Amino acid sequence: MKTRRKNPKYDLKLHYPQVVEVSLIITLFIIAGIFLASKKFEFKRELKKADQVELKAEDIPVTQQIKRPPPPARPSIPVESDDPEIKEDVTIDDIEWDIFDEPPPPPPPPEEVVDFFAVEVQPELIGGAQAIYDYIVSHDLYPEMARIAGINGDVLIQFVVGADGAPRNFVVAQEKPTGLGFGEAGIKAMQAMRFKPGKQRDRFVSVNMQQVIRFRMK
Repeated sequence: MKTRRKNPKYDLKLHYPQVVEVSLIITLFIIAGIFLASKKFEFKRELKKADQVELKAEDIPVTQQIKRPPPPARPSIPVESDDPEIKEDVTIDDIEWDIFDEPPPPPPPPEEVVDFFAVEVQPELIGGAQAIYDYIVSHDLYPEMARIAGINGDVLIQFVVGADGAPRNFVVAQEKPTGLGFGEAGIKAMQAMRFKPGKQRDRFVSVNMQQVIRFRMK
């Protein structure tokens, strides 16, 4: 028995996608027509009138400057003084002030003192240690009590050699034996000495120093 085949032209299954698309397009057209038929597009424009502002012209009075009287003169204050030659009616206004007077010079800056072992060029005693002993002998500085008792002594003098080479600020650091005058004699001898001053960074400076002086009987 022969089976009959459907004509592809009339087979709906083959044309199903096309039918759906066509139906969808027709449906959209129908909905759009109904919407346009029932909807009226009207635009209402409302114009509001702006409030009118009234401008009023006002007359501004012209200001006048009032001339005020000058301030009263400063009262004169008498200056009291014990000097009878000054007149009693002298006031501050009559005193002449010299504003161009030069102020006193400022105090000198503190002296820079360098330790003996820290200075670049150390001070040098002119004549050496022999100059000290020669001065003690020539000026008979050996303590009298020590000479009579035949006692020798040692003294350590601390001082500062200034930038000018002159020693100052003497202090007796040690004295053996004490109380016989070796310290005072040592200071007198060092006061007469002169030094070549020390140098630090190519300039003369003050240097802390100390000197041992030994007093011996001949």
